[in-house]
Amino acid sequence: MNVDEFSRNVIDLDSKIRFVGFMDKSGHLHAGRMRQGFEEYLEAKSQEVSFSQTAHIVEMRKQFSHELGELNHIVYAYDKVKIYSIPLKNHIIVLSAENSINTENLLEKVSEYVNSIGVVSIFSPSNIVNEEKKEVLKNLLKSDIPEELIAEQLDLDLPTVRELIREMKTDNLEERK
Repeated sequence: MNVDEFSRNVIDLDSKIRFVGFMDKSGHLHAGRMRQGFEEYLEAKSQEVSFSQTAHIVEMRKQFSHELGELNHIVYAYDKVKIYSIPLKNHIIVLSAENSINTENLLEKVSEYVNSIGVVSIFSPSNIVNEEKKEVLKNLLKSDIPEELIAEQLDLDLPTVRELIREMKTDNLEERK
């Protein structure tokens, strides 16, 4: 699933969600969606600073994971809104919601949704995996090697291998036309 679709689906989880964004750990926003009819409280420059700070804070808090367990989320409660930062692998889901939203219910909805979809893709794996690895992948597939072993052999995670296989099948279908 791509990040635009992800953002659309998350904002639909609760009518009190004002904004959903998906950013990398550097603070770069890859996709974001503001619910129509809501006033934006931060100007563009302030939003950029907020995203940068969020990424920095999440990365700083992760340093305690070995002692405290995995970081699940960070919540900032302001008079006007609540802002949520939810780490997701090497990315961060950022949400803003009306202050009256039930935090536990929202976090449960988001968590259930994230667990139900599997992988969110910012970049197509075929654009970030070199041609040599793709060729090895094709050969291993032809040899009926299980996907898990292919992932291990290529030092890739299983969802990336599955996405590459899906892309290869799609490319083959288009070439036959």
